[in-house]
Amino acid sequence: MVEEKIKDEALDQEILKAAKQLFSKYGLKKTTMDDVAKAVGKGKSTLYYYYPGKTELFQSVINHEMNIATRLIRIAVNKEKNASAKLASYLALRLKLKEEYNNLSKVFLEDLFDHYKEIYLLKQEFEATHLDFIKEIIKGGIQSSEFKAMKEEEISFFTLWVNAAVSGLEKPGQSSICITSTQNLKQIIDYILFGIANS
Repeated sequence: MVEEKIKDEALDQEILKAAKQLFSKYGLKKTTMDDVAKAVGKGKSTLYYYYPGKTELFQSVINHEMNIATRLIRIAVNKEKNASAKLASYLALRLKLKEEYNNLSKVFLEDLFDHYKEIYLLKQEFEATHLDFIKEIIKGGIQSSEFKAMKEEEISFFTLWVNAAVSGLEKPGQSSICITSTQNLKQIIDYILFGIANS
């Protein structure tokens, strides 16, 4: 019979928090398991009990941060009563979280080629979750007649387009657009929903 490992959830969270700070500051290559162990005041053997290696720890940090972001966005979206407000809330929080995770995103990009497979799978999972978020908001708006009727393929195309636009704004150093106010965000929402044509 294989003995099941029992892990302390509080210590696991402490490890993830310390690893996030170190990865954000020094990057994946320069951060060692020794560094993380020292940051949580534990021996390296304790760290290896929780994570078999640095790559697995990095994956867990990214996954943990994505789960937190997804949960916060879900809570914010669910508070709103109509589809336009839900979409605005979704975009606002996603862009706000971008600032918080900016350093970690840089690590993501710097280490992309060395850990392409692991990072790509995590990114795919995150993208799929957010495509579902956007599609859910759009379908809700169609059902309430707030948005015009669209075929399933139109909804899918619009969902992909909105996600691509937000992803472009999220990439560190990739966008010259600065979202500095609620007014900026409202302009983006208006362009997404109504375009620039005269009505």
